[in-house]
Amino acid sequence: MKLADYKSLNEEEQYRILWDQGVLIDACIDGAVKKLLYAIDNFFVELWCHTLTNKIIWKLSFKQGKLLEKYLNKYSDNINFDK
Repeated sequence: MKLADYKSLNEEEQYRILWDQGVLIDACIDGAVKKLLYAIDNFFVELWCHTLTNKIIWKLSFKQGKLLEKYLNKYSDNINFDK
């Protein structure tokens, strides 16, 4: 599935695909917000959930850019590029 196809779906279908096909890549807690990064085919979905209620408060799908870079930067110190 391509990102444009995913974005053209209604929200209920987007969530169905996220739960059925999404692979959890990373998770972190920022105050009262749990941030989850999922991969679906060649794009990503970032989900923000309230830590106490687990209610979804924000969702964004993307392929690259600053939203992805913050996750990549988190692990860049652990990658040895000399091997």
